[in-house]
Amino acid sequence: MRRPEAIIYWTNEVPPARIAFGLALQQAAFLGALLAVPSLIGRELGLNHEQLLALVGCGLIYSAVALLLQAFGRFGIGAGIFLPVQGTTSVLPLLLLAGSTVGLGGGFGMFAVSGLSMIAFSFLIRRLRTIFTVEVAGLAMLLIGAGIGMIGLRLIFSLDDTESTSPLEFTVAAITLSVMIICNVWVKSRLRLFATMTGLGVGLVLSWIFGLLTPQDVLVFHQASWLEFPDIQQFGWQFDADLLVPAIITGFSLSLTSMGVQITAQRFMDADFSHPDFQSIGRGVRAEGLAQIFASLINALPMSASGGAASLALASGCTSRYLAPWTAALLLMIAICPKFIVAWLILPGEVLGALFLFLSSFAVIGGMQMIGSRMLDNRRTLAIGIPLLIFLAYGDVRIGLESLLSAARYFDFSSFALSLTTAVLLQAIFRIGVGRRTREVFQVADTHFDEMRNFIEGQGKVWGARHQSVKRAELASWQALELLMDNALLAPDAKTVELETRLDEHNLAIIMRYQGVLPEISNRRPSPEEMIEDEHAPQRMAGYLIHRLADQVRTRKDGEHAELRLTFRD
Repeated sequence: MRRPEAIIYWTNEVPPARIAFGLALQQAAFLGALLAVPSLIGRELGLNHEQLLALVGCGLIYSAVALLLQAFGRFGIGAGIFLPVQGTTSVLPLLLLAGSTVGLGGGFGMFAVSGLSMIAFSFLIRRLRTIFTVEVAGLAMLLIGAGIGMIGLRLIFSLDDTESTSPLEFTVAAITLSVMIICNVWVKSRLRLFATMTGLGVGLVLSWIFGLLTPQDVLVFHQASWLEFPDIQQFGWQFDADLLVPAIITGFSLSLTSMGVQITAQRFMDADFSHPDFQSIGRGVRAEGLAQIFASLINALPMSASGGAASLALASGCTSRYLAPWTAALLLMIAICPKFIVAWLILPGEVLGALFLFLSSFAVIGGMQMIGSRMLDNRRTLAIGIPLLIFLAYGDVRIGLESLLSAARYFDFSSFALSLTTAVLLQAIFRIGVGRRTREVFQVADTHFDEMRNFIEGQGKVWGARHQSVKRAELASWQALELLMDNALLAPDAKTVELETRLDEHNLAIIMRYQGVLPEISNRRPSPEEMIEDEHAPQRMAGYLIHRLADQVRTRKDGEHAELRLTFRD
């Protein structure tokens, strides 16, 4: 791993206490802003104000526990990174189904089944590494960012309200976004760490000055108490076998979301990122599943891994997991203080929209970079393009699905989950007929560089290898072939050279088989004097260049048959 340039405090680095408190306050401010999601769900369920505050308070307690499990988990639980959770509407269908049959207690009881399904799924994740490829991970990262940005735009332009955004409201949103951008791009001091919190503060002050906070909002804030413990298990706990399938599907959806967000976090924390660490991802999904069982017991709404929080960590320059205790403590404090909860619930949508729009940029561009880093053939292009279109046209797709298949309501409740599930299924289907090794025989006398390049490049596209790895493989292979031909290393009657390509989890291998003598592969470059005086120095120079291009070079001789194996980290 290599530290990205934008990161000031890396994963295992401990920021000073005053910096950690400020950054935790910034993260808590962002997560508090997302309390609008459980608030919307509560209103959809017909909850009164007291029930809603208790629901949100329990959710904050659960969020703090999930954060600590993720950062400092033991016994194979927790990814060991700073990764908060946030509210998600993907749990609403299960609650509505339960409410129409056995009551809300059944919904919260079945969330324990969702958590158990996440834990079970976490042990299967390593088997998905050939399907959940880097480009699919990039798609997940892109969808997360696009989802956050679309929410931001809807809030800024009041697309869900009957009244359109006024010029004053738009001005407040524009100023809030501008402050965040200025602090993040042009400010070189420690203020850059707190760009989002500074922007939120400016936006809140402007909203108060220009009267964007309604009298009803102010009244509700003044009536809220300073200290009140949330009502634990206010709806009860019940198991309903009829809800087993929806509960498992909900757990699978949340697992896919967790995988996508964790890969996003890994990409943000490693400048040399090339492959997801599925072992770490499995531990992370396990931690979320265990936390969800805890949420079920206290009647908190399950949440999903927060792509916005991961983007905020990158934007602020701190991905340290030691930020978790500070953030968890603040979340617990907010949980027992209804006045703080109400303060976040009445925050103007224009201010929140500016925050979401700012954070979405980091995830969107990061996802595009991950997709663009791989070579894509037609299969992989379709496996990425179709899910992306489904995400963009989710509303129409959802209506069409439910008209064709009544059971679709169990798995189409989230644009992200539906799109990512489609991508994984397409990847699995398109793997049919794709081998992990290919062979091609080249005529020594008639082979040109373009032929060898096209062969290796074609395989790179089929396998989705990195551009850099494939380019190095092309140059090293042609260099090796020229070395054999120009130095009479091929047997006199040898007319062909066989080239075999292999791709495993992390390496691209080029195996060259021929009849003749093994070349001299050296890790030392010949000196200028040797190049002039020693007739074999050019051959050693070619061998040295091959050694530099490949990450590993091995040779083998069996009678007249020689083998040169070049390995490139993908």
